[in-house]
Amino acid sequence: MHRPTTGSDDLQAAWRVFIETAARLQTMLDDDLRATAGMSLADYSVLLILHESDGGRLRMRDLSHRMVFSSSRLSYQVDAMVKRGWLQRERATEDRRGSYASLTDAGRSAFSDAAHDHYRCVDALFFSALDPADGRELRAVMERLATHLDTTHPRTQET
Repeated sequence: MHRPTTGSDDLQAAWRVFIETAARLQTMLDDDLRATAGMSLADYSVLLILHESDGGRLRMRDLSHRMVFSSSRLSYQVDAMVKRGWLQRERATEDRRGSYASLTDAGRSAFSDAAHDHYRCVDALFFSALDPADGRELRAVMERLATHLDTTHPRTQET
């Protein structure tokens, strides 16, 4: 393993606390969503992304990039949500190669029903532990890391 040459102990400690805390937080959010809304954190994330998208739909490749899912993993996720009536698939008429995932009325309702309790959980686990200055600093660090990843390891384009 390559060890950083500057600030090695601090960077190693930051990495450990980051990876462990991120995994713990995601597990806790997933557990809460399953208990309160009957959906996983991945379900909620798909619904949120589509809820925020123009017309409640997004190309599968774009959704895959946002979710950081492989095409096959996203396909499985979307298929499960189609079975629940939350999403539908639409062929892309503009190029016939791709497809869209789009929210159904039931998906909008499921998202709306879950959002209040999910916000409560995020507030209790994340927002309440930080102040606005922490948020600005954390956002700056995470945006710098995201830019670094985009520059050094760009995402591949899939249909």
